[in-house]
Amino acid sequence: MRMTIEEIKARLEQLGYETAEGDNAALRFALKRTEERINNLCNTNEVPDELYYKGIDMACGEFLGGRMMLGGLDSYDEAGGRLIKTIAEGDTSVTYMERKSCAQRLESFIDTLCLTDSEIIRFRKFKW
Repeated sequence: MRMTIEEIKARLEQLGYETAEGDNAALRFALKRTEERINNLCNTNEVPDELYYKGIDMACGEFLGGRMMLGGLDSYDEAGGRLIKTIAEGDTSVTYMERKSCAQRLESFIDTLCLTDSEIIRFRKFKW
């Protein structure tokens, strides 16, 4: 199976990020970089079928990581990243985490998407 930009867009939508027309070039780059990374780790010419969904997650992580480094995830961080720290019931009070905590949480999530070795290493082939 071959990963496509449409599938990466669908996964990003599941993760709460709405893609725009201007994202296509960055998505293509993330897809190609992910395919190269998997192929180099496995010493293969094609991404193994068993790593299809992991590859899509890795491409999403690659894309989101690039956007975050360029400051393009501010609205994503505000929409999905404002996490509740505490809730009080009497006279209702809600305290949100600091913005920095949300950014750290987003970074950790992106790292999780990109994490590869434990899942990919079993598909590695010897190169002579």
